[in-house]
Amino acid sequence: MIDFLRVVVLGAALCGTAACSNSSQADAPSGGVSAAPAPAVAGAEVRKFTGAATRLVWVQGDGSDPFAAGDQLVLMGLDTEDNRGERIILGAKQSYVKPLLTPKGNRILFSTRPQGTGPEVFVVNWDGSGLKRLMKGFALTTWLNPADGSEWVYVGTDNKGYDFATVSRFPIDDPSKVELVWNKTPVSGDTFQVSADGRFAGGLFPWPNAGIAELPNKSWEKLGDGCWTAMTTARGPMFWYFDGAHRNLTVVDSRTKKRWTVPINQAPGFQNPEVYHPRWTNHPRFIALSGPYNRGGANQVRSGGAQTEIWLGRFSEDFSRIEAWTKATSNSGGDSYPDVWIDTSKSPVAMRPNVAVGPAGAPAAGATTQKGDPGRVVVEARLTHAGPIPAPQSILPYRHALVVNEYEVLKVVDGQYSANRIQVAQWAIRDSKVLGDAAKTVGATARLAVERFDAHPELEGERLITDLAASQLPLYYAVK
Repeated sequence: MIDFLRVVVLGAALCGTAACSNSSQADAPSGGVSAAPAPAVAGAEVRKFTGAATRLVWVQGDGSDPFAAGDQLVLMGLDTEDNRGERIILGAKQSYVKPLLTPKGNRILFSTRPQGTGPEVFVVNWDGSGLKRLMKGFALTTWLNPADGSEWVYVGTDNKGYDFATVSRFPIDDPSKVELVWNKTPVSGDTFQVSADGRFAGGLFPWPNAGIAELPNKSWEKLGDGCWTAMTTARGPMFWYFDGAHRNLTVVDSRTKKRWTVPINQAPGFQNPEVYHPRWTNHPRFIALSGPYNRGGANQVRSGGAQTEIWLGRFSEDFSRIEAWTKATSNSGGDSYPDVWIDTSKSPVAMRPNVAVGPAGAPAAGATTQKGDPGRVVVEARLTHAGPIPAPQSILPYRHALVVNEYEVLKVVDGQYSANRIQVAQWAIRDSKVLGDAAKTVGATARLAVERFDAHPELEGERLITDLAASQLPLYYAVK
């Protein structure tokens, strides 16, 4: 979930830049980030990965603004078919938030965060020409009307912080035809996508309440707690929400109600970092995200960094795992908020799987992820690694946080555990206050009663902090 940070935006000066009227500005920095364009080979690798023409759009800064909360950003793009690699779409430094490629892939919608007057929605052609303001509000997602092929945008208005009390939609080319979609609960801005038929929306109603709503304005079902939700249509609506560790998705098949966990921080070269901005592309087998966030500190995503790039992942046919990755960008800026359009009509990757969705034995949504015994163990252990404890303000809007500590197992007092080390999530922050016993001393011994972390679904939306490298050890939760 993005932080509610104060931003300064150029506002009305937006359409006064040369980028508004001159398409050649797509190639000129216009005061943007001084990042050399990546080799065109990056586009070739993306083309090979998706198997079809692909366009990417994202926001770029200097790495100090991973939430795109400020006004020192540029709008970037990549087209696999023009052999030009990465390029600047709009180079005037200002606020660009959550860019969205239109369903036909030839235009970009984005929002701003102007101070005081609220966000505004803009549309621009792929080449940077034709920049136009559509209305006040925040662009949540796009939709292709199957009845007539028209392109629509869903917009959040009446915001309080980063939650929007009203969601409406209208044809991009006729903003006067506004239809109310949802106003029963607030909706969080980064997290809204709709099914292909427009009947359902996945989102936060609001954060951290993740679920699926039936549109227009009917009812919604909570499926868990988390952030960065997304929805697509495969054999029916599919939904995910992102965990508090910023490393895993919980995927839910809305037809069968099965749910399962998919790690999304295992791209080549990653060492258990946090990742961010996960979003389903218009092709259900592909996702986009930014990462790795691995610069250290108690809150990895907030640390940002110019090492963050845009990555594409491909789900296995049953959506149980990410079977392949490709690095889509390579530059000296900090990249965030990706959106990806793939020519699905020519993609060799099937959009509708021929196998059952989800791993065998996956539980129904709302059930615990482990059945029966939660694997309770009591051990005597010596602390070998103390996880970093964040400042409470650094994890906002989260108010609670667990930290992962690693122990050497000296003795198993009760239950079964065979490894000589154990990783344990322990509470460090509750109600925005650091607990008195949160700080641990390496070398100190303790008796711990623990249970498998994934047997506690109530924790899945809580912020989980770890600086440990990837490990085959299961994660436990200290119940005492």
